[in-house]
Amino acid sequence: MRSFHLGFPLPRRANVVSLLVFSSALEVACEATSDEGEDVPAERLYALQTFVYQPDDSTLSYVALTDTLDVQGELPLSNAREFSGYSFISGIGGDLLVSSGDKPEITKYGVDAYGAWIELGRLNFGAYGVPSYGAGFERHWYLDERVAYLTHEVVGRIVWDPTDMVIVGEVLDTTLPAMLGDKVLDAAFNRPPLFYEGPVLKPFYYRDEDWNIFGEVSPIVSYDPVTHAESSVIQAPCPGLEVMSQDEQGNTYFSAWTYDPIPSLFGQGPTPCILRVKLGGGIDETWAPDFRAWTGGRPVHVFRYVRDGKAIGTVLHTDEVQGDFSAGYDEYLAEELHNHWRLWEFDLVNASARLIEEIPASGSGFSMAEIDDRTFLFVPNAEWSASTVYELGLDGHATPRFDVAGIVNNWLRVR
Repeated sequence: MRSFHLGFPLPRRANVVSLLVFSSALEVACEATSDEGEDVPAERLYALQTFVYQPDDSTLSYVALTDTLDVQGELPLSNAREFSGYSFISGIGGDLLVSSGDKPEITKYGVDAYGAWIELGRLNFGAYGVPSYGAGFERHWYLDERVAYLTHEVVGRIVWDPTDMVIVGEVLDTTLPAMLGDKVLDAAFNRPPLFYEGPVLKPFYYRDEDWNIFGEVSPIVSYDPVTHAESSVIQAPCPGLEVMSQDEQGNTYFSAWTYDPIPSLFGQGPTPCILRVKLGGGIDETWAPDFRAWTGGRPVHVFRYVRDGKAIGTVLHTDEVQGDFSAGYDEYLAEELHNHWRLWEFDLVNASARLIEEIPASGSGFSMAEIDDRTFLFVPNAEWSASTVYELGLDGHATPRFDVAGIVNNWLRVR
């Protein structure tokens, strides 16, 4: 059985803040009326999802609704919807989908003029043998609003319709070997599932049992949009590929997630890398930027394209730590290095990069959202009890917008 792996380091016991009052912005919007006196819904509706660790080390998920991106000071959660465990969100056709944290289940909700949640449908994947933790949206891949794939048994995919909330069937074909040497095949997570141009591209990787050392090759599978069968496989020469993003031309970028990249600095395992797959298929061999040259020799790890030739990545500031990487693996040095990841902005047009100075050091991964042509970054505090949401401007500078309890995983526009 595959254990759930968010990719976050284990948090210290969180000092969970009290949950105050719900965003007044939505409450005001929900009181709007038409000329005939009838209630009308807010023109726009946004949903933010955050994980809040409890004193007993369990986890609750909260989904807060607002009608604005310009939240001020703090986004309280007292009127947010509470869900058990790690519950994820997605948006389809103006409605909000929530995956259960303790059932193999997805529920679709509408939101009325008063901000009330209205259940519109529920889909359970238990009949296919999906375990209680196995239907979270980090395991889904969208072709369009009518076709989604839920990863099942590593290589399989359960095809379902997110609009009508029905299961179409299951496809199990694959040409991928289950093992590569002493490493086992595993399916990447999707954080979060987004709509991309072209057929679904899904990365896989080979890993050891501790998720420490990865195989040198990550297969990227393309699925036929009609039959949903495996149509092609790209053998990508990078370990642990998982994070996807796409530019305006339909090129898709792949990088690793937070699975520990530090052992490679000591010569243990392959070095993480970033590659680009062309819209028509195949690795773009002409795209091979030397990101280390852009960052003063520092390693780049998690990488996401944003827009207009700009991307964001996590960079390890090895120059801030004294140590000899050639002397063999040093667990104390490795632990210290985890405190020296910083976010950088990459200019792919001008072949340059700059440190986003306003955001403090954090982990090797990061979560973000692009909404209404605006870019937001979610940065947890040292105790993992609250996060600050920053907005990244067109000038590459980040401005703190508001704080919220827990670890923000996603923020999206519902309608």
